Amino acid sequence: MNVMMYNIIIPVIFRDYSFLNTTIKYIHKYLLPKSVYIITDIRFKRFLPKDILIDKSCIIIDENEVIEGLDIDKIKGLFEKLNRVKMGAGWYYQQFLKMAFALSRYCDTDYYLSWDSDTIPLRKIDFFNENGKPYFTMKSEYHKPYFVAIERLLGITNTNKRSYIAENMLFNKNIMVELINRIQSNEQLKGTSWYEKIIYALEPESVSPMGFSEFETYGNYCFNYHPLVYEERMLPSFRKGGLIQGRLVTEKILDQLGFDQVTASFEIYDRPPFPWGILAYWYARWQRRKELLFRKWFL
Repeated sequence: MNVMMYNIIIPVIFRDYSFLNTTIKYIHKYLLPKSVYIITDIRFKRFLPKDILIDKSCIIIDENEVIEGLDIDKIKGLFEKLNRVKMGAGWYYQQFLKMAFALSRYCDTDYYLSWDSDTIPLRKIDFFNENGKPYFTMKSEYHKPYFVAIERLLGITNTNKRSYIAENMLFNKNIMVELINRIQSNEQLKGTSWYEKIIYALEPESVSPMGFSEFETYGNYCFNYHPLVYEERMLPSFRKGGLIQGRLVTEKILDQLGFDQVTASFEIYDRPPFPWGILAYWYARWQRRKELLFRKWFL
């Protein structure tokens, strides 16, 4: 096996901090990153699990300092200007952060793996084949507005019949920079930066609140301009793990899931059956309450 070095990036918001301990524990158990970059609002750093704060392999960076000029207030301001506040500036911001990491001083490997903070690896996962060729993990969903944006941004109409939207994606640093530059040079779109141009390329919110996917865009860019770089594969994943025991899931259950699943995701608002549903409800409320209290007292 040709082992390639890569970093992991995990954009994470306050409500996911408590579960992050489990995610990192299983990343250390089953994946082999050089470093794990926790990208978050640095003002909340004190609420991260202590094990992560003292873990030398975890590097915590401020989301507003990944690259100069990209910050949440700017994205919110542009959404308000365009009267698209319902589209959720934060949802797009975390996508821009995943792309921007390739431009940052932190990106010191040829590849970096974006990993969802609510997703657990359940067994060892290789991200390169025996010849060192990276994998795309493919899915079978389709959301038309993503492809409208891809055409507006890149002029691409020839797209993969399968979807690139998974719980993780291995990005090639140089290809991502090339993609960003291609968007940046699109003079048909308004905006001075690549992320502003992405926002201007979105369909109005009356059509869809979700108008752009960094995974679908990057994957289909590779499909057209770098078709030989990646190898496609399908992996069994359980996207509704939260319906079992919520985020209070036990190691025993995770081990059982690993029998025929490679990853499992645990969304905070999933509601498992009684009595776990009650615990999951109060868990979600407490996470939200903690964030509101912190914003009231310290921000």
